[in-house]
Amino acid sequence: MAAAYMGAVVGAGFASGQEALIFFVIYGPRGIWGILAAALGFAVLGALSFAAAQELGGASYEELLKTITSPFWAKLYDIAVTSFLLAGVGVMLAGAGSLAVQQWGLPAIWGVGTTALIAGISCYGGIEGVFFLNTLLVPGMAAAAGSLGFIGLAGLWGKIIQTGTAGLWSGMTSPLVPTWWLGAILYLSYNAMLGIAACTPLAASLPRRKHAVWGGAAGGLALGFMLLSSSLAIWNAGPQAAQAAVPLSWIASAAGPYVGALYGIIIWFAMLTTAATNLYGVVKRLGKSPRPVLLGILLALSFALSLLGFGALIQLLYPFFGYFGCFYGLQILAYCWHRRCRVRIRK
Repeated sequence: MAAAYMGAVVGAGFASGQEALIFFVIYGPRGIWGILAAALGFAVLGALSFAAAQELGGASYEELLKTITSPFWAKLYDIAVTSFLLAGVGVMLAGAGSLAVQQWGLPAIWGVGTTALIAGISCYGGIEGVFFLNTLLVPGMAAAAGSLGFIGLAGLWGKIIQTGTAGLWSGMTSPLVPTWWLGAILYLSYNAMLGIAACTPLAASLPRRKHAVWGGAAGGLALGFMLLSSSLAIWNAGPQAAQAAVPLSWIASAAGPYVGALYGIIIWFAMLTTAATNLYGVVKRLGKSPRPVLLGILLALSFALSLLGFGALIQLLYPFFGYFGCFYGLQILAYCWHRRCRVRIRK
């Protein structure tokens, strides 16, 4: 349960370091508080949502939404999640293009085209292979992020001893995310909403409620560890890391060409599997079979969106869906609170 939760949240934005940079690193020392708040939020929302799904038994994400919210909000969430999934394909294609230019010196269209082609073929042939790749990706991604984080912490330790928290540099924030606490809330809200949507059927199939609770909690805390590791690596690299389209790949390349090449491959697989999974999710939500014509139309729309650029898409789209996802967090907390009160009254 914890691994599935992590796999649903860890995507190209996470693996590249762009999300850590935009939502936490640029706030300097206050970003640490944001990371801790996001990790706690992942654990709490995951535990509560998965416990509710397990109690419903066999619930889909739509059924879970209808239980904790009104029909209007359930429909609105459904539309938002589907739109975000399609937008996510565009973000992954843009990221693949940026990675091809930065890591291997290839034209961006090579990264975009190759990723779109393989994602389309995977979706057409079924999702089993994509899920298998995700299963392999999460441990490797956690190990890679943890390694870069330990290297970053070792480098930062001396700076912090000499200059204090000034070693945790800050940068110019986005107008959509002006404060550290808002960055933590937005990052948590859109990631948790999508992660919970993907994992609800699995949580509903668990035999015991405590498995759902501890799976959500453990997965949330592990996500916090990966996020902290990525942030420490970027802080240690200095403000110049913020200029790279794929910061963690740039940092890994500085550690050695082979390390950079390996991490670049890991990030590309994260982009590929996320693109294929999102594409398949949109197709299934539309109630269609993955026909070549439909896949071509969806990939064309995603390609058009990718032209905006990887970093720009994350700065614009992710905060927007984060604001919308805040409502889900409030409603699941209200649902669990009212349910607990009803149980106490009955006792």
